[in-house]
Amino acid sequence: MKRFILSLLFVFHLSTGAWAQQTPTPQQKVLQGVVIGLFDALAELDADKAKSFCASDITILESGKVWNFDSLALRITTRKANSGGFKRINTLDFIETKVAGETAWISYFNQAVISSSGKTVTVKWLESVVLTKSSKEWRISLLHSTELYRTP
Repeated sequence: MKRFILSLLFVFHLSTGAWAQQTPTPQQKVLQGVVIGLFDALAELDADKAKSFCASDITILESGKVWNFDSLALRITTRKANSGGFKRINTLDFIETKVAGETAWISYFNQAVISSSGKTVTVKWLESVVLTKSSKEWRISLLHSTELYRTP
């Protein structure tokens, strides 16, 4: 029981935005916009739009698996084919956004409320991305995701 209560307190603490980044600079807003754009594309089930935010050689570390963009695109098109009233609402709470030359990294909490086929699930992750600048555009080169909790 004590462990359960501590777990609830931890999740509550995460949900309060206690680690949220202070007011971002204009450059940090641009970088965060790339991340937001990717998750908006996922919510829209738009693989082409998602690709526009990713480096051509992106690596995605998701649930203990190593993906590339083709893996993500397959997931998007499969979800789209079986959408059943699919709806995804993302909430991103940025923890830290740093830049060093042509490389940037961002850590954030990601929460998605996902509805499909009459069922709704809420999932929260702790994630980080590495972005690289190429041809004056920032793209996600690496996305690492750790699932924190999922409601049934």
